[in-house]
Amino acid sequence: MSYTALPLPKKVTSISIEEAILIRRSIRRFKDEPISLEQLSMILWAAYGITDHYKGFRATPSAGATYPLEIYTVIGERGVAKDDGGYVDAGVYKYVGELHALRLVRRGDYRDVLAKAALGQQWVRRAPVDMVMAAVFERTTRIYGERGRLRYVPMEVG
Repeated sequence: MSYTALPLPKKVTSISIEEAILIRRSIRRFKDEPISLEQLSMILWAAYGITDHYKGFRATPSAGATYPLEIYTVIGERGVAKDDGGYVDAGVYKYVGELHALRLVRRGDYRDVLAKAALGQQWVRRAPVDMVMAAVFERTTRIYGERGRLRYVPMEVG
């Protein structure tokens, strides 16, 4: 298996949570330039990174610490810049929180396929990187049954 190590998470801003909420906006127009590997690293860590390796806790809460979500990134050609001047290969990657790394699932630029699956939304095709969340419902339903499927997993992905 091919892994791409991510830079370690670190504090990168002095903005408060209140300020972040106040200025938060959804953006569907993107600059025609890549994001950095460090930026992708921080996004993934904030989405589902490990904050306590001993207990397995993550940056986001989970019902019963079942953590049913799986985070994938769809990286376009020249979508993520590395420090050495190169780029992360286009492809579909799974975020492996325990290693804080990306595992290559499939090579190639799949943003067109993803845009079609997203009802033809062009911003999905144009973004340098798209995030896809999937769930392994059994992680939660084995403890919470139908309530996990109908309530807890949808709340976590939201």
